[in-house]
Amino acid sequence: MSISEQRVSANGVSLWTATQGSGPPVALCHGGPGIYDYLGPVAAMIDDVATVHRYDQRGCGRSQDLGPYDITTFIDDLDALRAYWGYEAWTVVGYSWGASLALLYAIQYPERTSCLVYFSGTGVDPAWHQEYRSNREVKLPPTERKRFRLLNQRRLTATGEELKRIKEERSYLLEKSELYDVTRLNDVPRYDRFPINYSLNSALNAEENRMEETGELPSKVSRIKVPTLVLDGEGDPRPRWARAHLAQLIPNSRHVTIARAGHEPWIEQPEATTRALRDFLMDPT
Repeated sequence: MSISEQRVSANGVSLWTATQGSGPPVALCHGGPGIYDYLGPVAAMIDDVATVHRYDQRGCGRSQDLGPYDITTFIDDLDALRAYWGYEAWTVVGYSWGASLALLYAIQYPERTSCLVYFSGTGVDPAWHQEYRSNREVKLPPTERKRFRLLNQRRLTATGEELKRIKEERSYLLEKSELYDVTRLNDVPRYDRFPINYSLNSALNAEENRMEETGELPSKVSRIKVPTLVLDGEGDPRPRWARAHLAQLIPNSRHVTIARAGHEPWIEQPEATTRALRDFLMDPT
């Protein structure tokens, strides 16, 4: 399937986009925050049943590095893309951090969201954080677990190039913990094609954490009426109960967990991931 890349001026910023396929419109929101789009393999799974739009979020990858870096702006960037392409409504698929973005978009713009896919997100209960930290350490071998804890201590006081090296090594260890089968690490894309925007990452994560702590999200989530797929892998270190709770809050939702897959199910179990996405898109009700 051919892919058309385009720079789009949306909400005051220039965004890199890629479009492929034919059918009802679908937007893919990548994770991070602060990384660039890497969801091409996911788009290829559904581009014969949907027109799939991907993009680098503001301040990420090939898009313009321009603030402000806040959740409202990122939601409005996504909606500006919808308006640019002329859709009244579209299906929004968000992965990892992008799952939070897609969820908040559906809350902010319910009439512009036809369906929602919440893919490998964290849920909205702040209790997920501590369990996630424990789960990812348990998945590391003892020597790497010890090294990971040491890096966590050192990054509190490190600066400059030392801090950069610590973050890179720590990210490598975290990538291993994201998998169900750590022998598949070489199949996971290295997110080093473009620099990670760490300031953006810190700002958006802090804002999302504050939203969780206020307890405002469950009641807002419960008002989502559109068909929703909550999709995850059984080996994701982010606790499954948090996504199950989210699925229970949304009246018209289904929760599908892919066996023998971690945080990136399309890498470890591509056939099952394809089936789950296509089944939902072709029959969301």
